Order: sequence, then C-alpha cells, then structure tokens
Amino acid sequence: RLRSQKTCCSLAEAAERDAYRAWLMQSKNNNNNNNNNNNEKALHVVYINTSLETKAVSHATMPTIACTSSNVLQTILQASAQVGPDLVVYYGPDTYMGHNLIAMLDGILGGDNNDNLAWTDHDVATKLHPQHTRESLKTLRNALRVFPQGNCIVHHMFGQGVVDNVKEHYKDAYVCAHLEVPGEMFGIALEHSLRDEGVVGSTSDILTFIKAKVKQAVLDNDDTANKDTKKKPLKFILGTEAGMVTSIVQSVQDILEQASSSSSSSHDTLVEIVFPVASEAISQVNDNNKNSVDDGTMNLAIVPGVPGGEGCSTSGGCATCPFMKMNDVDALHNVLDMVLQSGHDNNNAVLQSHLPPNRMQGKYINGVSAMELGSEPILHMRHFMQ
Repeated sequence: RLRSQKTCCSLAEAAERDAYRAWLMQSKNNNNNNNNNNNEKALHVVYINTSLETKAVSHATMPTIACTSSNVLQTILQASAQVGPDLVVYYGPDTYMGHNLIAMLDGILGGDNNDNLAWTDHDVATKLHPQHTRESLKTLRNALRVFPQGNCIVHHMFGQGVVDNVKEHYKDAYVCAHLEVPGEMFGIALEHSLRDEGVVGSTSDILTFIKAKVKQAVLDNDDTANKDTKKKPLKFILGTEAGMVTSIVQSVQDILEQASSSSSSSHDTLVEIVFPVASEAISQVNDNNKNSVDDGTMNLAIVPGVPGGEGCSTSGGCATCPFMKMNDVDALHNVLDMVLQSGHDNNNAVLQSHLPPNRMQGKYINGVSAMELGSEPILHMRHFMQ
C-alpha cells in the first residue's frame, strides 16, 4: 500500500458483514431445498473489489467466480449458456450493479413499455452472446438474485437531483453511466444506450464509446456537406467516479489535436464533457455586492466552490473516492525513498505498516487453505477472460 493509513471500500465492507454471509447461506439452503424438486444449480458472482476472505468464505459456501464491471454481463451470460436454464445466479455485494443488470436485461427485452426498443433474437445473438435468445435472456433475468444491502459510497452520489438536471438541460447529450450508479441515473443512460445515444457499463466501456463518437464527429465534419452543422458541440454526461474525467478529456483532446494536424482546413469539432452536479452541492453567495461581476446588464454571483471537501452530496455532488485519492504520486515517491533506504531500521518499521492486513495466513476452511480457496474465484475469472 502507498499509505500506512487504513484504506477501505464500502462494497468490500458490506461483503464482510454477517448479513452478506447469512444471505449466501440462506440462498444455499433455499437452493438445496429446491433441488428436492428440480435440477436448479447455483453460482455466486462476486465483485472483484472484495477481500480474499470474502471470496474464500463465499466459495466454501457456494461455487463462486469473481467479476469486474467490464465482464460481469458476459460472465453471467456465459455461465447461463454453459449450465443451462436451471442456473440461479446470486450476485453481490453491489446492489446497484445487480439491479442495473436486471434493468439492462429488461430494457433489451422491451420492458417498461419500450417494446419499440426491444432486441430481436438476431440482435441478442450478435450483440450480446451467440448462444442466447430472447427466451434464454428472460430465463436468466428471472433467475438473477441480488444482495439487497451493498453500495459504493461514491456512485451513491448520483440521485434524482442529477437526473432531473440532465433531463431538463441536456436533452441533446449522450448519457454515460457506470454499472454501479443508482437506478435513476442508470435508467436514463440505459434508455439512451438502446438508441445508441449513450452507454452503460464499465469505465472502459464509457471511454470507448466517447472516443468512437468523437472520431465519428471528426469524420462527419470533414464532409463539406455538414459545414452548416459542424459547430454544434457533442455533449457527454458522465455518471461515474470523477477521477475518470481526466482520462476522458485527455483522450478527446488527443483525437481533436490529431484531426487538426492532419487536416488542411481548420477543425472546429467541439466536445463538452459534463459532470452533473445537483444544486444542493453548489455553494451559494448571499452577498451580491461581494464576490460578484457586473457586466453592465446583470450582476453575476461568483460561485466560490462546493460547500465542502470534494463537494460530494447524497443528491449528486462531485463524486470522488477518498480512498482511491490516497494513491497519489507523492505517496509513491515516499514509499520508493523508504525502499531505497531500507537499511535503516526506522524505514523498515514504517514499510511494515504499509503491508496489507494478512488475516488469512495459516487459516483453513473445510480443510482447505483459506488463501487458496479465496484465490480460486479470481483464477476462474482469469480463465474465463482468456
């Protein structure tokens, strides 16, 4: 670890509580009872951002495979295709992501009066998985069980206030949302994605979508027939952790700079990257005579910043993970300096405090090494991704 302070993750902690283990055990017992009447098979799909202990205990309770936001959909699709319609998938601990997976399948199947956007069997086979049809997706959707008490404190920031702002002020924008954001934000992004006006998925999926749209806009603006409309900016709404803004902006700038250098004419493709913030997260200026600018026609109050910290609010502030931000360049330099001077006793003692907690060493579950048992779900995922 780059810092000696305790780091944590609300999702990982949710999976370490008794409630999660009780949910898994009850699911196992329910599945065993059902097996008296049919051939149901159970699979636990656990988010990678959980501890080795969680994976070990889970795998000892029920067959478990780890997943990321990038591969979770393909993981459950492939498992369903291999095992068949008798598979029951238990997903956790991220409640938002689990419910969003169900919402995604509902959207593809044409739920919530979106029949005009429903995919055909051909769409399902070519866009999702070659061994699936609408009927098999419906079976999988009905067999997906989600842990009800886990969420990421960062993605929890995107609530109804943000959605209302997006709907009112950004009707012409592409909407991008991470699989972990709450249902309100995910729902509007899902609706847009079914019209190819947005994307839902991992941070990698979001970045790929934005880059593709910008590249296409550059090509369209090279067409003389589009000169009258080429100054209309592309707008992208981001429903994800704020740290992703930098990589997206850099990627877009690289595309636009390359277009400008390779084109004989001036390039004026405009792109706006919008990180939505609820009104509750904006500082208000009470004194109009202080911190204001008068342009001759109106008096504009200068917004000094968000109310506090990073500006996070449960209504949708600037969502940043405080624990991810602990891993910065200065912290890395400090650790490297201590490693280079590791001959000093004081540095050795400090470096020891940077080691992650080792709670699994020497422990066994049902006669199997807990460390080996906890590694198996990760190895299953790595094998699946090859």
